[in-house]
Parts: sequence; C-alpha cells; structure tokens
Amino acid sequence: MTTWPASWPPAAHDLADAVLRLTTAIARDPEDTDPAVAALVAMPVRVEDVFAGMLRMLLEAAFADGVDADDVSGLVRQVAQRDPSLDPTDVVAVVLGTLGIHPEPVRHDADSAETGSQDPADAPTVTPVDRLVPEVALRVSSAVAVVLAERVRTPLAPVVTAVLNDVASAESVEWA
Repeated sequence: MTTWPASWPPAAHDLADAVLRLTTAIARDPEDTDPAVAALVAMPVRVEDVFAGMLRMLLEAAFADGVDADDVSGLVRQVAQRDPSLDPTDVVAVVLGTLGIHPEPVRHDADSAETGSQDPADAPTVTPVDRLVPEVALRVSSAVAVVLAERVRTPLAPVVTAVLNDVASAESVEWA
C-alpha cells in the first residue's frame, strides 16, 4: 500500500487507502469493485469531496486549455470502453457536475401532467444527476479518474494526497 503523510490521522489514511483500492479495482477489473465501493460508502466522511477534487485536478491537467463538448464526448467514450456496464449519462453527469454545470432539478408539475400538454416546457425535467446513488457515483467517478490519470500519465496516489491535504485545510475536517 501507499505511504501517506504521517501528519494525517488514521481516518484520513483509511480514506486514502479506500479510494486507491477502488481506483485500482476499476483499473484492473471493473466488475470486481463491490467491496471497495461498500467500504467507501460506509465511511463517515464526505467521500464525494475527495472524488470531486481528484476529478477537478485531473480534468485541469488533461484539458489545460479548457473542456469542450468534444472533450466530454471523448472522455465518455473512453470510460465506456473501460467499463461498458456504466451508463454514459451517469458519466456525463459526473463530469459536468465536476465542472460546476448542474442541470435544473426535477420539476414535479402536476398541472402539466394532468392536462396532457404536449409542450416540452410543461414536461417534468429529469436529469442524470437526480438518479445517481452513491455507489454509482463512486464507480463512475473512479472510472473517470482512472481514464484521466492514464491520459496525463500520473499515478493516483499523489492526486489523492494533494486532494486530502486541500480538503483538510480548506474545511478543517475532523477525521476522528
């Protein structure tokens, strides 16, 4: 396993180890990720913040001039090739969410449903983000991280270290 900074409390070491276990499982055998996902879901900290930080860092390294629709499309294709069991709309939701693009929330408009309106503006808005459960979000985020790390030719351990250091200093996280 990787040696993490000695200044980190044991909980931070556990989180970093769990993140690396999942990304390693994704890189080797995407179908064998359940134990790693379960360990991360059970953690008492915001694992989403770690993956969001990793993806932001990796996206900036991979697309230094900015990300456009073609870049997102290519990334979705690469992730889908790595793990065909992932829904491409979930990959798009994770990448766009990382970039700070959040679709409108679901509208529950009983009046438009009752009237049978054919106007698209009257239809409820359903987005991929609305249906991402933590297990799916972790799998997708890990797959995107693996693809981006391969693209920029960097190991993930230094990325995890940088992100956990940033999260801890920015939010004064109590690792307990």
